Amino acid sequence: TADSNRMKVYKRIANNYVDNNPAKAIVYFENAIKFSEKLNDKLALANNYYSIAYCYRATGNYDKSVEYYLKSVRLYESLKDNRRLANAFMSIAVVYSYNKDFKNTNIYHNKAEQLIKISKDSFQLCALMGDIGTLYDQRKIYDTALQYLQRAYLIASALKDESQIADCLSNIALTYKHQGKTAEALTIFEKVIIVLEKENAAPDRLAAIYNNIGATNAQAGNKDLAKTAFGKSISLSLLAQTPYIEMENYNNLSDMYGKANNFKEQSFYLKKYYNIKDSLFTADSKNQLTQLEADYNIEKKNIEIVKTEAEVQKQKNQRNLFIILALGAALLLTALGVFYGRIKKKNQILYDNNILINNQKDELQKLNGVKDRLFSIISHDLRNPLVTLRSYLSLSENPAITEQKKQEYKKQTVQAVAQTTDMLDNLLVWANMQIKDSKPNITVVDVEEVVLNATDNIHAQATQKQITITKEINAFSALGDENILNIALRNLVTNALKYSHESSSIFISSNKIDNAVFIAVKDEGVGMTDLQIKDLNTNENETTKGTQGEKGSGLGIFLVKELLQKINGKLLIESEQGKGSTFSIILEAV
Repeated sequence: TADSNRMKVYKRIANNYVDNNPAKAIVYFENAIKFSEKLNDKLALANNYYSIAYCYRATGNYDKSVEYYLKSVRLYESLKDNRRLANAFMSIAVVYSYNKDFKNTNIYHNKAEQLIKISKDSFQLCALMGDIGTLYDQRKIYDTALQYLQRAYLIASALKDESQIADCLSNIALTYKHQGKTAEALTIFEKVIIVLEKENAAPDRLAAIYNNIGATNAQAGNKDLAKTAFGKSISLSLLAQTPYIEMENYNNLSDMYGKANNFKEQSFYLKKYYNIKDSLFTADSKNQLTQLEADYNIEKKNIEIVKTEAEVQKQKNQRNLFIILALGAALLLTALGVFYGRIKKKNQILYDNNILINNQKDELQKLNGVKDRLFSIISHDLRNPLVTLRSYLSLSENPAITEQKKQEYKKQTVQAVAQTTDMLDNLLVWANMQIKDSKPNITVVDVEEVVLNATDNIHAQATQKQITITKEINAFSALGDENILNIALRNLVTNALKYSHESSSIFISSNKIDNAVFIAVKDEGVGMTDLQIKDLNTNENETTKGTQGEKGSGLGIFLVKELLQKINGKLLIESEQGKGSTFSIILEAV
């Protein structure tokens, strides 16, 4: 039927977004729920509730997650579907564990175990024991974790399921590693390799195990064995085309050489790690655009289905019309009225679907704009500090250069790296905010703690420029999102530091005026002209160098303004050239 087709289309679109944009997946699952209810399809409705619960869990909204899991539980109970019901109980236990509510975690694990014992489903019991063991491992209750993981292993062995056996042994080995029992962990990991090779496992599974073996050897101080294992893992991940595993290997290698104070090798592998991470970020953005295009095409096909159904209905009505003509003019007028109503309804459906397509088209154009601005900033502002870094690394080994000159190059390099780090942090926050369009969590925020976080982040730079930071907190709380406020204030304090003269002062204060809280960052730096302030307020500003030649991306203040809009805040800019500037965040008072 048409309703059934629409339900399937919405569910298919939702499944495309589950892993990379769960918030958007929820919207499509809710549309699927409407048709599930209309069709009175309890199983489909329960499964949609379960999927929405998973999406809320992925976004960190645990209360909503439990709410929807319980909705699915009630339907699975009415359908007497014990297998799905047990899975729902296991999922609820996981959510409670995230909130560290271990009492309810145990309650729902016990409920799942009772159902599994009734159904005598050994495969599901093995999965449950593994889940419980893993949760105890995360809580660092290692002895209890091992008890459950050993039970899972015994069940998998009885089932002769090589894949489950390998997973159970791998979890046991990881628990031993977390305990610091590296010798026991390595022995078990070798057993896992034997099992996986025996069943001709996919190269990505072997790559993951060799990465764990490398990390365990590194923990035990077996640097050569660790390097060999990481090399095997990287080769297998390249064969399997799994860049996430390859990236994890480079991260582990960087940590290993960093602990050994081999900073050259640490830098080499850290660079490889970030190269892959950056490429994955770009790929994720492209996937977002591809999915929107796919959504657009799916909706076009959905409209074609509706048009076909309207045409079929029209033919039926025309056939019935000839029959009704024989019954008289009165019946004919009645039939025409019914016919007109149906056509109007179909037209309304077409109109609604066209609006949906236009909205998706606008979103696609918005993402293209995000992509263009992102690449523009990367191409103009990321290149210069990297050139500086490359130049210093090339010149640092040149014996003809004096030690004083090398120290100057080193100082420039450290400054370039710090600037690039700040720019990338802002860039990723802004791009993520544009693509995901996540909603802020507005609560009562501790203003003093936010100010302390911001000043802690710039302590080293302030010391280097001999700048004194003075804090005067008169308003201790305000309404906002703590994460957003941390990012916004950090940018303002970094900006003040950038344009402050050596041996000057920065003043950070908070005051309550009427129903608003003002968090002000005042510096004694270079200040701005009226034209520069106007350009900042209209997002047309050009980035300028700081008092020591610090380079910016032009993104900081733009990012602050966009973030504050999300939490009903404002940014007030006051400045006088040569006398410093004051940037004030205005929030609602509690």
